[in-house]
Amino acid sequence: MDSEFLAGLGGDPADEQAAYVQHAEPAPASEAYDNLWIVENDRIWDLGPADVDTDADGIADSLTRPGPDGLTVYTDSDRDGQVDLITEVRKDGGFTSQRLDPSSGEWIATDSGRLG
Repeated sequence: MDSEFLAGLGGDPADEQAAYVQHAEPAPASEAYDNLWIVENDRIWDLGPADVDTDADGIADSLTRPGPDGLTVYTDSDRDGQVDLITEVRKDGGFTSQRLDPSSGEWIATDSGRLG
């Protein structure tokens, strides 16, 4: 995984990001996984609770973090708590996405381009 994807982990999401994602209620406390997490080498990063619904199903599955060159969206698409999709959106409108390959544990580039 490119370390730039983890660069913004310490910041708070900026209000203007609402134009890119739909905010949703965090998952109920009764859910098995309250926080999203990601593994990098030997470390597990607790990213905090999901607060964005990126697939419009009414369930928070992602969180965003601002970085020096744009923002990063961390997504748990299978609801197990582990981030399995990372999308970085740069200030210039370019983006890149990587998906976690569960069999190898490697991050695989899946998409890139420019936003409209």
